[in-house]
Amino acid sequence: MVATPELVTFDYQLAGPGSRFLAQVIDFPIQIVLLVIAIFGSVALGQLVQDANVAIAVVVLLILIIVWGYYPISESVWSGKTLGKFAFGLRVVGDQGEPIRVSQAVIRNLVRLVDFLPFFYGVGIISLFWNGRGKRLGDLAAGTVVVRERSPVRLGQLVSAASPLAGLPNRLAPTESALLRQLDPEFKRFVVAYAGRRPWLDPWRRQVLAARVEPNLRRVLPDLVATAGPTAALDRLADLAAEEPPPPGASAPPPPPAPPIAENSTHVPQHQDTPPAG
Repeated sequence: MVATPELVTFDYQLAGPGSRFLAQVIDFPIQIVLLVIAIFGSVALGQLVQDANVAIAVVVLLILIIVWGYYPISESVWSGKTLGKFAFGLRVVGDQGEPIRVSQAVIRNLVRLVDFLPFFYGVGIISLFWNGRGKRLGDLAAGTVVVRERSPVRLGQLVSAASPLAGLPNRLAPTESALLRQLDPEFKRFVVAYAGRRPWLDPWRRQVLAARVEPNLRRVLPDLVATAGPTAALDRLADLAAEEPPPPGASAPPPPPAPPIAENSTHVPQHQDTPPAG
């Protein structure tokens, strides 16, 4: 469970030992292939310069980079993913759902050697079940957790799903304006906040947000939720909130500042009446 500055919470699905093991089944052979390429490349370099010491130094350096650098480099530059995690829809995030930092990626993978003992993650598997939060020792040390991602919503799907409403000009029709008036104040504040943060949210986090307030969306836009899903309905309400004219006499608001969060961070509002996800 994650609490946000908006005093709301959300939870996410933890990755189990099975999916994490399958990700390793992909990542480990990739490391082996890279090691073989590095060894043959170093031998060829040694023959080219006719110096065996150069070949040995290069192959040792490449082995260190591949063995110790594959995971932290991949997770740092790919938002907590490796090729194996990507294949099974997994991602490493911080304990508060924020993107993993370079220091966290380095720490969790330095401790990987201890998790690997006595053979093939024996200590790590025990830790996963012992702490009850899906964390091996590396995750406990770095303050990270491996979660399962949902499939992203494509922009084309949102446009086609919202087509009955999207064909209107950039002004609110009477029935659409009534939709905003039907929202209770707390949920409307959430919609307005989501509209402001939406440019900095990736599709996965937008889908998680919409799932947490799906009961509210079904009360307001049941047909759109049924045909296109809660993300399309939430985006439609956000569009309406952005298009809603300001009250008479109100000055135009200043441009919103960049949010004090990283581009891939997770801040997920939840309505008070929203039941927990099934």
